[in-house]
Amino acid sequence: MQELISPAQSEKLVLICAVILALWGAFAGYRALGPRGLIGAIPGALIFPLWQMHKYLTRFDPQTGYFGLDKVVVLLGEVVLFVALGAALGWMWSKFQLTAEDAEDAERI
Repeated sequence: MQELISPAQSEKLVLICAVILALWGAFAGYRALGPRGLIGAIPGALIFPLWQMHKYLTRFDPQTGYFGLDKVVVLLGEVVLFVALGAALGWMWSKFQLTAEDAEDAERI
């Protein structure tokens, strides 16, 4: 049985998506908050390294018999990591939001 896409194709697709989302996040963040909004590029930039980590954790090694997809600790570790990253990025984004005073200052300029 053959896969729908090869591992190399999935690598390329994830990398393309990461670049597009990083650029879109930077653009949308910059439009919303100015230079401080470039923080919106961080989630897109994290996609590829997180994908590499996921591939490593869920790999199959025939020599040792390791198979990460059937381990609950791998799933829970990834859930904890993603929740922590989401909370950290949300906290960072909230620190960079424009306040009403900032908006008034921007309008005066």
